[in-house]
Amino acid sequence: MLLKYGRTLSENMVLGSTVKDAVITIPSYFSQEQRRMVLDAADLAGIHVIQLVHENIAAATMFAIDRLDETPFTVMFYNMGGVDTEVTVARFHALTDEKGKTYEHVEILGEAYDAQLGGQDFDKVIVDMMVDAFNAMPERQGKPDVRTNDRAMKRLFKESIKVKDVLSANKVADVKVPELLDYVTLRTLMKRETFEQNSAHLLERVHLPVVEVLDMAGMTLDDID
Repeated sequence: MLLKYGRTLSENMVLGSTVKDAVITIPSYFSQEQRRMVLDAADLAGIHVIQLVHENIAAATMFAIDRLDETPFTVMFYNMGGVDTEVTVARFHALTDEKGKTYEHVEILGEAYDAQLGGQDFDKVIVDMMVDAFNAMPERQGKPDVRTNDRAMKRLFKESIKVKDVLSANKVADVKVPELLDYVTLRTLMKRETFEQNSAHLLERVHLPVVEVLDMAGMTLDDID
């Protein structure tokens, strides 16, 4: 369904066009079964898949599209999405073929990932902080945990994204969720310092794919341009 929707969006961008062929990006850790599922979904959407490409390799290809590096240039692509993290090291170098045509050559030196670490994990930390603040309010004493109310929790997850954005640039975020539950409004101040402390178990994992990919490539951070 999502691929069919994406095909429709692409066709609407250019009136009268028809999308039949596509290159589809996938996470580097997808199994053969998951790759087959993507191909089956594309077939149902009426799309002929030219190739499945890892997300970071696609990014590296776009990075190289208008470059001609006279000397080797090494780049690390760090991609933390909503649910996973992928890291890739690529080397770029302009080469000239036998016909005298110069093009940018892309060499993938290593890929690593954490399939269970993404932005949603940090959202969950903020949600837990808001839940604790709400449950601790005098008006909520003796009443059920807000976690038992699906509608209220959906509002908190939506709010967590805004709070995360604010804490990215500020040390404190003023949180207000009107009438979150039983006509009680959540009002609290959230500190970036506290958020980082509560996220320590996640932050410890942020750099691990970097260490792994550098080891795979036989490099150190000093080798990354």
